Amino acid sequence: MTLSLPAGASLARLADSVDVLQLDSPLFSARIALLGGQLIDFTPTGDRPWLYLSPKAAFQPGKAIRGGVPLCWPWFGPHPQDSAQPAHGVARSQAWRLDTVAREGEAFHVELSGPRHAGLAAVMRYRLAPDGVDMTLTTRNHSTADLAFSAALHTYLAVSDIAGITLGGLENAPCHDKLSDTRATLPAGPLRFDGERDAIVYSTQDVSLDDAGWARRLLVSRTGSASVVVWNPWQDKTARLGDLPADGWRHFVCVEAANAGDDSRTLAPGGCHQLVCRLRKG
Repeated sequence: MTLSLPAGASLARLADSVDVLQLDSPLFSARIALLGGQLIDFTPTGDRPWLYLSPKAAFQPGKAIRGGVPLCWPWFGPHPQDSAQPAHGVARSQAWRLDTVAREGEAFHVELSGPRHAGLAAVMRYRLAPDGVDMTLTTRNHSTADLAFSAALHTYLAVSDIAGITLGGLENAPCHDKLSDTRATLPAGPLRFDGERDAIVYSTQDVSLDDAGWARRLLVSRTGSASVVVWNPWQDKTARLGDLPADGWRHFVCVEAANAGDDSRTLAPGGCHQLVCRLRKG
């Protein structure tokens, strides 16, 4: 059965075996890749893109797309028991099924079904509108036993230059510094960047991204999440990543709504959990 698409929505072939859903209205444009079920572009008319997509991103089945909002599921980071499993789970490198595309005024509502893994199933819902983006990752346990999982909406927020931005809302928050594998507390003031950062921050507060170079503030709010991952690879690690240009690290910061580390969840049989992230202009 062919999926009916509303006005402003179309499917296009981005690369061999990789389709994208293109959404256009007079007030914004967006793209969702069916590979990984992930949002790769969102740009309000007259604004700069809100998301960073690497110009060297690979669009091929089995490989994660570098940029946009990759979906880390049903584990974040390495698999807790099996090192042979892919980092950050199976969702971001597999094809998702496009189930629904609907339009309500200038807002588009999109639903995709993702892979199943060990009794867990994932559904992704997007609301894309002139005022911003809502992303909801639903995990359901279809098994007869309790199942643990972790997840993250790995949002690459586009910035003018990483050296000129600050993150607010995480002041004095406890965190797990993944680089040193230590527990720490973030500074009392806004978070600035002067080197590689990879941390799981334990907080439920909204996060603000202030970008002086673009005179822009973006707000990241979350529900169903008591952790947020903050990541930038800086220069040296970028050089080891084949799908980022040499200066790519300057142009994004990842602020990820998560259920990671101590915030991992366990679902009873038949249970479900929703991880929600909202992006708005400040």
